[in-house]
Amino acid sequence: MDTISAGSTIACAMELTEKGQLDSELRFGRADLLASTLEDMGYRRGLGNELTDGSLRFATKYGMPELSMSAKGLEMPAYDPRGMQGQGLLYATSNRGACHMRGNMLGLEVLGLPKLIDRFQVQGKSSYVILHQNASAMIDSLVICKFTNMGVAEEYFARVLTAVTGLKYSTNDLIKTGERVWNLERLYNLREGFTRKEDTLPSRMLNEAVADGPSKGWVSKLEPMLNEYYRARGWDDQGVPKAKKLAELGLADLMEAVR
Repeated sequence: MDTISAGSTIACAMELTEKGQLDSELRFGRADLLASTLEDMGYRRGLGNELTDGSLRFATKYGMPELSMSAKGLEMPAYDPRGMQGQGLLYATSNRGACHMRGNMLGLEVLGLPKLIDRFQVQGKSSYVILHQNASAMIDSLVICKFTNMGVAEEYFARVLTAVTGLKYSTNDLIKTGERVWNLERLYNLREGFTRKEDTLPSRMLNEAVADGPSKGWVSKLEPMLNEYYRARGWDDQGVPKAKKLAELGLADLMEAVR
């Protein structure tokens, strides 16, 4: 089981119980029930059988799909997009849902790797997100751990690949490969029926401000970032790659798949 999805799904069940939608002993603070609940999920016993299908299906069954903290059906990890505007855009536009492995703004917005930018900034965030998404797709294609990218720049990967293959690769070559992968995945999703409305976040992230702490009063300002992101990607206002962009990436023959 995945720690993020399993934990988020159990949290969803706890909230459903506290809101009176679910008859269970699961409530926030009942840490004593976590191990047995996970075991029930693994063996599909009792309530665990329902939880195993993930928070979106579970919350939908009990009448409150908005309590699933997910994007495209995949649960969000630890980083609250209300306090990291770029991370929210990344979750919403990820081709497989709220995944921090399809790009991660933690380095830039919190850790200062390789530099620190304003985590509440909205305008201009799309360029950072796109670069991280393209780089992540490239690193996945190299089949290496993404943690290495926190210690070395993309130029290092280009040098290593050149040494291993005997072919000359530049950093731009690798980032362009990542962009091609990202657009190919986008075309697949579009073919399967995804639209702009799937590039979103849970309503709580968009409408319920953080109650206290360093991000108090903030929600995700997704829409302006999304519009900027589509333009920067070379996509139309519905998130469909334009013919010019696909031709640039050598994917023009796949345009028919999304029409």
